[in-house]
Amino acid sequence: MTAILVTRPQAERDPVVGLLQGRGYRVHAVPTVATVPITTGLPDLELYDWIVVTSATGVLALPSVPAGPRWAAVGPGTAAELAARGVTPDLVPEQSSGLALAEAIPDVTGKTVLLARADAAGSDLPQRLRERGAVVDEVAVYRTVIGPAASAGLFASALGDPSLAAVIFASGSAVQGYLRLGGRRDIPAVTIGPRTTAAARAAGLSVLAEAASQDPEALAAAVAAAIPLEEQEHA
Repeated sequence: MTAILVTRPQAERDPVVGLLQGRGYRVHAVPTVATVPITTGLPDLELYDWIVVTSATGVLALPSVPAGPRWAAVGPGTAAELAARGVTPDLVPEQSSGLALAEAIPDVTGKTVLLARADAAGSDLPQRLRERGAVVDEVAVYRTVIGPAASAGLFASALGDPSLAAVIFASGSAVQGYLRLGGRRDIPAVTIGPRTTAAARAAGLSVLAEAASQDPEALAAAVAAAIPLEEQEHA
């Protein structure tokens, strides 16, 4: 059976895993990055007009999810995590990206916006919001651990699978963690978007496919398009 290595932090809980298994792939779910919540130095969330969350991990890391501010979620997965905590987001952009989110928030001039994200998040989202006139505060609600030692055993087992056809990356940090754990450059990659593609290629990896949008369904579809089961099973 054709095998795929999924490197995202949620491991077996990641929706990509179930989607690929449903398509008939064997999946090794081994995080090459881990996340640790940051619980100190957080502002009063109720003081903001908008709170923007760019991952389900960011939602889980928040100590509370008040109903007073308006909430913007980068995509369906993040929105679902908010809903699980009792808040229906006011905005989910059609395209799951930071720039799409920055453009979609309406009437942002003069509004206070809190970005609750990872400690190493990119600058395009806050930059665009400020260009549109928002007053933006950025707060790290979790930090990223690259190449966690806890993944080493499962990672070695996945690399030893002779049916391993590709590795999925959803961030440049995941690419770094893959190499830090001893990942091979001869295994092709499927990525979540242009930035991750650039990071994978800069690291010397071959990118077979890039997801059309930054969500689990698009990632699974990219794998299916690039690695048909029939071809792999009879190669």
